[in-house]
Amino acid sequence: MIGPETSAAKMRFLLNLYPPFLFQGIRVLSIENDFHGARVRVAKSLLTRNVMGTTFGGALMSAADPLFPLLYWKSLVKKGEYLSVWLKSLDSAFLVPATESVFFDYRLDPDKLEAARKDLDQTGRADLSDEIHACFADGQKVARFRMVSALRLLEPGSPANPSRNG
Repeated sequence: MIGPETSAAKMRFLLNLYPPFLFQGIRVLSIENDFHGARVRVAKSLLTRNVMGTTFGGALMSAADPLFPLLYWKSLVKKGEYLSVWLKSLDSAFLVPATESVFFDYRLDPDKLEAARKDLDQTGRADLSDEIHACFADGQKVARFRMVSALRLLEPGSPANPSRNG
């Protein structure tokens, strides 16, 4: 399980074993030690091929789904607090057929992280909007994903808080 103390290397290892990634040719190639960036590849393979012979859009969406929330969580959680994160919405646009492997390069904006931390400290919640492209190795854009990550501090007695009493 990925927890607040999990290193970037261990998180990458565990994500690569995560069944939706493992069985769809999705590989986390790197996660920065400060969790402010990551690189992911979706390989074109027999497992990811659709009826037209290109990479299934669902595999691209699976690769886009968890990384921003996880990177925000690991970048923003403080010792002793419980921060719940999830992908609140995802909008996709497929620009050209994915005829070869594609890459996602995730990067967190330091100003957005600072604003989110302020929101969490003041209101216990933050919603962060991002856009990422799936690209061929030469940089050509294949798909665009716009997403909103939801972050919520959990109260000590909350049913979702793993440290709650009872």
